[in-house]
Amino acid sequence: MFRAEIVWITVFLTVGAIGGLVYNWPSSTEDPAAQSIDETIDPADVLAEQSDEIDDTWPFTDETRENPQSPTVQESESQTDLAADPIDDVWSEISPPMKRTQKIDSAVVELGDRLLLGGNYEGAMKHYQKLLQTVDVPTDNGILIRLALASELAHEHDDAIKHYRSAIRVVEKGSVAQANCLLGIARVWENRGQFNDAASLLSELYLIYGGTKYPQLLRAQLVSQLSDCLQKRVLSSQIVIDALQNEPMEYYWPAVTVDHVLELVDWEAPVDGLSTPPSQLQVLQSPNKDASVVLVGANVRGLSVLGLLTEIERGSGMVFNLTEKAKTDLVGRMTNVQTTAMPVSFLLDSVLESMALTWSQSEGEVSVMHREELADRDLASYDLARTQRMLRQVQLEVEPGPRRTAAIMNEGNNSRLAGGWEEARTKYQMAREQTPMHELSAKLYFNEASLQLADGEKLDALNACYMALDQTLTASLEGDVYAMISELELELGQTDKAILAGSRGLRRATEPAVLSRCAMMLARAYLLTEDPDSANQVLFDQSPHIVGDATQRVASVFSSFARFQRNPSRGGLQDEGQRLVMALATLKPNDPAGFADALIVSQAYASVGIRNKAVESLKESLAKAPKGFWSERIRLELARAQYGAGHFDAADETISNYGQVSIDLLPTVLLLHAKIKFDAGKLEQCESICRRIARLEVDQTVQAEALNTLGMVLNEKGQHYAATLCFAGVLPEPVETTSSHANQGVVVP
Repeated sequence: MFRAEIVWITVFLTVGAIGGLVYNWPSSTEDPAAQSIDETIDPADVLAEQSDEIDDTWPFTDETRENPQSPTVQESESQTDLAADPIDDVWSEISPPMKRTQKIDSAVVELGDRLLLGGNYEGAMKHYQKLLQTVDVPTDNGILIRLALASELAHEHDDAIKHYRSAIRVVEKGSVAQANCLLGIARVWENRGQFNDAASLLSELYLIYGGTKYPQLLRAQLVSQLSDCLQKRVLSSQIVIDALQNEPMEYYWPAVTVDHVLELVDWEAPVDGLSTPPSQLQVLQSPNKDASVVLVGANVRGLSVLGLLTEIERGSGMVFNLTEKAKTDLVGRMTNVQTTAMPVSFLLDSVLESMALTWSQSEGEVSVMHREELADRDLASYDLARTQRMLRQVQLEVEPGPRRTAAIMNEGNNSRLAGGWEEARTKYQMAREQTPMHELSAKLYFNEASLQLADGEKLDALNACYMALDQTLTASLEGDVYAMISELELELGQTDKAILAGSRGLRRATEPAVLSRCAMMLARAYLLTEDPDSANQVLFDQSPHIVGDATQRVASVFSSFARFQRNPSRGGLQDEGQRLVMALATLKPNDPAGFADALIVSQAYASVGIRNKAVESLKESLAKAPKGFWSERIRLELARAQYGAGHFDAADETISNYGQVSIDLLPTVLLLHAKIKFDAGKLEQCESICRRIARLEVDQTVQAEALNTLGMVLNEKGQHYAATLCFAGVLPEPVETTSSHANQGVVVP
């Protein structure tokens, strides 16, 4: 029995070995699709080989496929079936092109495209995944790119990069499909905030795909993404962030156009292909040694960067000066350039980006240095200049529409950052002529209002703000607009409207800088309307969002002053008084940013008896105040402070410098001027001013006070009867003679 079992085991093993040999014997039928793909795959492709394991970049496994066939059925199939349906094994998993067995129905693909275009990104992603698993065609680059795009738009960034890399494996090197995949990877990096990585990749792509032989749609997509990435990198600089806090502006980046990406996915190359014969770098145009006008053309691969600079230097007469660190970084570095005509400025931008190098030109000399060798402000200036160049290129490559309008507006914003306000005004006008709509139009209105506010055109700025509110649905932009409206209404003297706008902005704002602006505007408006409780409440609630050291110090003074008004100190400066004095002591000269801050600080100084500081702050506030409502009132406050300090001549000069005074404020100004003249001993001038007030149609209280002052003047002059009439509320006629026998005064009817 023991021997019989051994015999049967031996037989089974032998039969199994023979069957396995026959089963796995290679078929004479070859897969033409596999051959065509193998010939085009570049195994040295860096992006396709970044992962350590194949399974990390290949999402499809045998366990997820539908309708698996059992081994029994497979063993009964004929040799012809085996050739048409190869067996899944470890080699086929490593080499995905071996799986092409069935064509994809275009109607099924269009269903996923409709989901993608309709915004159902997760549904499109699941549809494409199911499509690949069902028909067993994971090598179709069109489906892989669609799946990657759906994952990207669904914010599944890891999956998107994985699918883009899978598509890169099976597309032809140098094709539009490869460029489409690389653009997708750059978009994912940009959305992740990896601006340097995205800018480096896009710059290298621009050197190859920026030529006219590629589709205009691809070139437009490339320059648009590169300009967006460069712009976002500029805005991430701390220097630019600080500048935008003082002068807020809105930038706009249109979302990725799905139908354009799908059009590039299905784009077919011409019959003669896209390849061009190799050529050396040539200088095509060199009217002078300016890098922006010198044109070069080349079709070279693996060219040394140092050799590239040497060729440009030889052909254009320009001189390149490299720092030691730049020379070290350029040793052994190669680049690929494929262009019919490109300015040297764009060539240097793109070639040096991947090595973190910068360049600048002074006359005919070009200096190349590492980004780390530049100061923060110089680095921000370089990035801003490169962004401006690419934004102009977008306006040349992109057809009229939101993308071009946004590029014009963003260029205007950058001009303002560089100090070119007139150029910014021109760019905003050009963008408005493009008839933008919706959010883009709202942001353009906001930028126009910001510029008009800086120019002093407050009514136009206020109108532009309300136009922006009419066209936006974004809460963050509404917060920005309401903050600006609050500032404008406060400058125009409409404190109630300023409070209303500031409160709405505080409810809609999402960014700390905007929350800080709204909170401070509300606090100013409340303090100027003598509502210290509300001012203190706003500052207490929004204290975590107050940004900037200077703003925090001013907010500390505001809150302490608000509490001090409600709880004044008794028996010396204690409690809130001490806190207010300490807060005032921490202020720096440039901390009060505007006239309202300086005015409130002066009131805080006056409340604790520091009159000299109060007068200095009022002078600063008067210098910053807009003409009209606040200028008149601040000048009146300054004259009162000087009069209270006994500086009669200074107070008289302050009042005399009034140009025109509004009718509602005129009696108060004249009454203060009369008091100043009386205490300065200028009785004749004081009498003239008091008689002028008495003849005006003014409040009875003001008229009574003017008559009382006139009575004191007449009493000093010895006209006692006339003074008695004034004290009785009757205006006497002026006395023409000073004789003791003359009439003392007659009642004016």
